[in-house]
Amino acid sequence: MELIFYRAPAPLNWSTPGNLVRSTFKNLKFKIGDRPYPHSISHVNVRLQCGKKTSLYRGMTSKKSNFSYAWDFVIEGKALDTFLINVKGRFYTEKEIRTWLPTLKAQGYVRSLKVLLNESQCSRAERYLSLYENLGLQNIYGGLRSLPLQGEGAGCAAFAVSFLQILDLFPSELDEYWKRRLYVPLEILSTQERSARIGAIGYMRGKDRLWAQPSEKHIILDFWDPERMFQWQAQMLSQKAKLPVYMSWEQDPGNVFERLVWDARSYPTPMTYFFQFRRGILEKTVNYHIKNRERLLTQEEVLDRSSQVCRNFSVCR
Repeated sequence: MELIFYRAPAPLNWSTPGNLVRSTFKNLKFKIGDRPYPHSISHVNVRLQCGKKTSLYRGMTSKKSNFSYAWDFVIEGKALDTFLINVKGRFYTEKEIRTWLPTLKAQGYVRSLKVLLNESQCSRAERYLSLYENLGLQNIYGGLRSLPLQGEGAGCAAFAVSFLQILDLFPSELDEYWKRRLYVPLEILSTQERSARIGAIGYMRGKDRLWAQPSEKHIILDFWDPERMFQWQAQMLSQKAKLPVYMSWEQDPGNVFERLVWDARSYPTPMTYFFQFRRGILEKTVNYHIKNRERLLTQEEVLDRSSQVCRNFSVCR
């Protein structure tokens, strides 16, 4: 199994909400040759190969075009509320991933972590991917709070991390390094009850504010950031002599960077169920999130993300 990390054309500027929006728009214009760069805000794909079977490439993305997002920002006034909203999703096709990969490797946009699995571990990962697809979870491109193992859909990073989670190969040290935390003021998030104080056009015209102070109303967003994954791989390979005994490196054909290798074959294969909910409740949860893609959240949902699921399915967390 391999996690493939793609960096953004330029790192997003997370220092303030406005700098984040402006750096995102700048990256959307970036091209390689005459083609738009496919991962303007960074990305993660997963490659799974068990034994001599053909490699499977998977990665979550949105069905929305850049034009659709621009329409949301400019016409509908959305901005940072996109952090929280699930939209229509899909897997990147094998052709899309394979077509871009050689070019991006050669130009230094790709780093990877190869995880060596034993037969039972790899079979478990295959079963998880099959169930994920059967449930239709690939149809939900999740907001930053969406967790795939709770049937909420996923962004690209949460989808990739879920493979490590179902194999019990996600130590807290890795979680902490890959994760980014934001304190998002409520006043800059649109809800069904009110519009955000600053919209995308306002940010593009120079309006801004700091992230929330502890004393003001805000939510905390914890999420895995592909850019931090990319940087982590680089840091690990910059200290090869200090790598743990279970890690090594190898040449990655066509890549200007080496591949980091984690030999996890000696770890026991978990026997637990993949998801937090059993099948009946899980299917209802997935269907709920599919039906509610694209819509703005209520203020209650922004403040307490479990409220709707708790009321509808008696599953409270």
